[in-house]
Amino acid sequence: MDNHQEQELQLNTDASAPEEEYSLEDIMREFGSWTTPPEPKAEPAPEPEPEPEQKPEPALPAVVRVAADPKPKSRRIKLTDLSGDTIRFGFVAAPEEEPPAPTTPVEMPEEPPAPEEEQRRAIKREEKRRKKLEAEAKRAARAEARAKKRDEPEVVYPSPEDACADYAKAGTLRIRLAAAICLTLISAGLLVLGSFSLGGLDLREHLRGLSIAMLALLLLQSLLSAEVFLRGVYQALKLRFDLYSLLTVGVLATVADAFFAIPTGRAPFAAVQQLMLLFALWSITLEKRGKWRTLKTVLAMDAPVAAVKEEKAWHGLDCIFRREGSLQDFTAMLETPDAAQKTMRVYAPLAFLLTTGLAIFAAIQGGSNFLWAWAALLSAALPAGGFLACCRPFAMLARRLNRAGAALCGWRGAKILSGEVGIIIEDADLFPKANISMNGMKMYADLPIRQVVGYATAVLQAAGSGLTPLFEEVMKNENGRRYTADSFRQYEGGGLGAEIRGDVVLLGSLPFMRLMGVHVPEGTRVQSAVYISVNKELVGVFALTYAPAATCRAGLQSVLRSPGLTPVLATRDFMITPALVKRRYKISADRLEFPVVAERARLSDPAASAHGRQGALMARGSFVSFAAAVTGGRQLRRTVHTAVALSLLAGLLGTALLCILTYLDATASASAMNLLFYQILWQIPMLMVTGFVGKR
Repeated sequence: MDNHQEQELQLNTDASAPEEEYSLEDIMREFGSWTTPPEPKAEPAPEPEPEPEQKPEPALPAVVRVAADPKPKSRRIKLTDLSGDTIRFGFVAAPEEEPPAPTTPVEMPEEPPAPEEEQRRAIKREEKRRKKLEAEAKRAARAEARAKKRDEPEVVYPSPEDACADYAKAGTLRIRLAAAICLTLISAGLLVLGSFSLGGLDLREHLRGLSIAMLALLLLQSLLSAEVFLRGVYQALKLRFDLYSLLTVGVLATVADAFFAIPTGRAPFAAVQQLMLLFALWSITLEKRGKWRTLKTVLAMDAPVAAVKEEKAWHGLDCIFRREGSLQDFTAMLETPDAAQKTMRVYAPLAFLLTTGLAIFAAIQGGSNFLWAWAALLSAALPAGGFLACCRPFAMLARRLNRAGAALCGWRGAKILSGEVGIIIEDADLFPKANISMNGMKMYADLPIRQVVGYATAVLQAAGSGLTPLFEEVMKNENGRRYTADSFRQYEGGGLGAEIRGDVVLLGSLPFMRLMGVHVPEGTRVQSAVYISVNKELVGVFALTYAPAATCRAGLQSVLRSPGLTPVLATRDFMITPALVKRRYKISADRLEFPVVAERARLSDPAASAHGRQGALMARGSFVSFAAAVTGGRQLRRTVHTAVALSLLAGLLGTALLCILTYLDATASASAMNLLFYQILWQIPMLMVTGFVGKR
């Protein structure tokens, strides 16, 4: 057997190598050298060691075997052109990794879970996720339902006209209020005479008669304040126990205690409860007066303009715009419970339970009289200022807004207009049409004046600038021609550009013309002027005067004084800048926001407030009415929150103080005179806080 046959036999008997066919070019490329044929020796292939991760055993790249062919003669490789040289097939040692020690156990990987198990796990995870989402949706729905129930109107009127007619029926309310004031003063005077000796007049020995008189005055004032008791019972039956309900319980407890106090020579708490009734009746009067005045203002509007808040309108900031108003939901918004009512619906039932429990505890542990302890605790725990916390500032604000031709949409409107927001200010808000005048004009080049004025008017119309009415009037006086602006563009440098009949028209301020490379003669450099160029050549200058308006100055000052309210200039007139506003109105421009030209155009577009919520209505879209409505609503919310905090503080401190006195059975310290003085003392800051809203 020759060498070729031995080599072929040896290769055919190697069963461990993969069966592949190689061409001569592949073999030469693989080994790259020619060698003399050595003595063929069958070298047994080393048994490969198993890999640590039990990976499939890779084929040795250097072991090459020519596959056996059933017809060897026809598939044998011919090497007659290799000049007697032959190919040597040998083993090339591959880089081997160090095998693990024989004594070290090989850690087997975990078997992957079956597809059925993975599917069951995925189904369980999806079911758990679905249940979680359903639970969150139910919680959100319950929270929304609770919020909707809290904001449910107290009374539903079919129309604003019906509501206004109902609130106009004051009847004898004012007369009864005046009578209640007199009865309260008389009762307080009797209590003072029964407690002190004044100017040689000592009636302390006749305290029993004075107490009977005070009880009679309390009963008479209760008849005059029938609305208070009716409202208290109605709210309690609707499970909305509020201050009126708590006052009803307090009056009943005081009357019951008076029948035991008078025989023992102790003054009842009649004067304290009369003061509470007076404030409650006053709150009903103020509530009706404020809503009547608000509805009267709204019904006098021919085409109401609304102040609406659009969320995330500019760089994540909520903004207040003006758009066409609607009376559809105004009455419902006006009847929405305010913050004081919502707070007292939580405080009143807690105070009732707490005072009842403390009175029982004082009677059992301290040996006090239950009715005396309960009446004293109720007289101290009930904050009289809570009745006026919202209705008094709202009535005062309604009167102030009526003079400005605006009306707030109740407490909900105040909430809508509050918070960190921006107020959108447009061209006419700062400089109305009547406050912009033209001092003169000068033409350059050879273009006729009617063409120059027509070009300028066309560009201003395309921009929607506040200067359009002024140039329309100039064009009418100069018999100007009308043109259509094409390829309109706004520039950040304070100017406009367009193409008209093949001419490139630029319109802007003096710095803009310098920026655009237009040559301006030395004698025509006027700061407050509109420059126009055609094809990079100056053709006209229009000198303007911006006069400040007194009403606009007042509106700007009120906006700048309001905390959390940011003025945002959304002007389209390139001449109106923060520097001009500061110079003309003598105000600080630090808080004025001046967006880029594209943002100003978007914010001044009516579509920017398409989804806004209505917070106030105005008879006209003037800036002074707009500013008064927005700042008034924000001030009302701050005032109500402060008044509610004072009321809660007064009630909590009074409850804590009387808890100690009743437990110690200190009837002298927890007297009617001391409680009356305590309540009057707390009403001084309350009246001051609620009266500030009508001063601005």
